[in-house]
Amino acid sequence: MGARGAAAVVFRVLTLFWPQLTVLALAWVFGAYALADGAMLIAAACRHRHERRPAAACAAAGVLGVVAGLVTAMWPGLTALALVVVAGVWAIVTGCLELWLATRMRHELRHAWWWRASAVVSVAVGVLLWLRPEAGAVATALVLGVYALIAGGLLLAAWREYRTRTGHGARSWTGPASGTRVAH
Repeated sequence: MGARGAAAVVFRVLTLFWPQLTVLALAWVFGAYALADGAMLIAAACRHRHERRPAAACAAAGVLGVVAGLVTAMWPGLTALALVVVAGVWAIVTGCLELWLATRMRHELRHAWWWRASAVVSVAVGVLLWLRPEAGAVATALVLGVYALIAGGLLLAAWREYRTRTGHGARSWTGPASGTRVAH
């Protein structure tokens, strides 16, 4: 979850700081992001394969991300309209699967609403991209950038809550790591 959130923030930086990207560059950036996101989801599914349904949904979303990334990489000259359709499908399906997962895991995560909020944002962005496909590459870059910022931030917050709750890496940013010596 943390790696996915970080990847979304990196994608946001690239798309928001350079919204005039050509369609080709936007396709490459989106393809790389979708591929990385899909690979991380597949890895998470492998780690949690004993939880059958959540792992299957996670793997399905991961495969979709990998396919979207590979299709974009194989045909980088996609028009803005085709890129909007691919990004919209990916955002809607991934958001629906994440919403289902977050609902299933609501008992394991005290604040699963972070993940649900990220999933709802994903679906909303997919629908927005479909409603306005003629907006062009710059508008698509801005919409995807804002989406990645919001979804990435929500995923990072959910990840931090999970790590704090489970006791994995709950050390403070301001204090020393456990076991470190502090000279006085």
